[in-house]
Amino acid sequence: MIVAITGASGFIGQHLVRQFGAAGWEVRALVRRDIELGKSPELFAGADVVVHAAGATRAPSVDLLETSNVALTSRMLQAAADARVGRFVFVSSLAAVGPAMSLDKPIDETTVPAPLEAYGRSKLDAERLVQASKDLPTVIVRPAAVYGPGDRDFLELFRLARHGVAIHAANREHWLSIIHGDDVARAIVRAAVATEAPGRAYCLGNPEPVQWAELFRLAARCANRELRIDIDIPSFVIDAGAAVGDVVARVTGRAGLLTTPKVALSKARFWTCSSRLAARELGFVASTPLEQGLCDTYRWYREHGWL
Repeated sequence: MIVAITGASGFIGQHLVRQFGAAGWEVRALVRRDIELGKSPELFAGADVVVHAAGATRAPSVDLLETSNVALTSRMLQAAADARVGRFVFVSSLAAVGPAMSLDKPIDETTVPAPLEAYGRSKLDAERLVQASKDLPTVIVRPAAVYGPGDRDFLELFRLARHGVAIHAANREHWLSIIHGDDVARAIVRAAVATEAPGRAYCLGNPEPVQWAELFRLAARCANRELRIDIDIPSFVIDAGAAVGDVVARVTGRAGLLTTPKVALSKARFWTCSSRLAARELGFVASTPLEQGLCDTYRWYREHGWL
């Protein structure tokens, strides 16, 4: 079996390359330069499955998000259809749906999408292109917050926690579903072959959600530290910092984690999802214990000089 993976050099893409390889697939890894040079048709030729993991989680403008997440998905769909691949798996995000209303009503595949900001809207627009495709079987996966070796979004949490510090962006008691990159990749390997998967969208997360306060505590424990400083930053300070971050993004052309759209995401109390459909149809349940996964991530950061 042959799989072509777009965004193969990215965080999730690297996990996909490893997990498909471990499952015995021949892997064709497409990076940005391959796509820019128009090599997708030749690299898709003869592939049984295309996994489209390329895209942007943040950008300095809405137009750039649309280009990276919507226009690019449209091009990859057409290239896959032209190559007559057997299945197209699109890596989306819970942001395409929006947060849950309460802890006891997590997002699932029946939730009506209501994204909060431009990134989520761009992923939802891309999902609709995928769902509308009549030329090939398609599957959508919506991972929760993904962590693991190679991730940068949780790096700052580890930088603080290793010094016994927790700083909460007004979200100490907020809940989130979280999932290790390897678990996401294993679920996608199953989505690539499961007979019930075409036409489906699957939410992917750990069986139990976690609060940010607990994440800091566990990350500190991985560094053999106890939290000595535990600070809540008021919302108005976060909003002011985001406004500065917006200006920096426009000037530099690079968006950081502290921008108005990212703050909008962080204000939601329940970024939680149910993976029951993935368990039932893909036979998938996230199997990496949270503390083990966090400690593996911490060690990777240390070994690679990120901490």
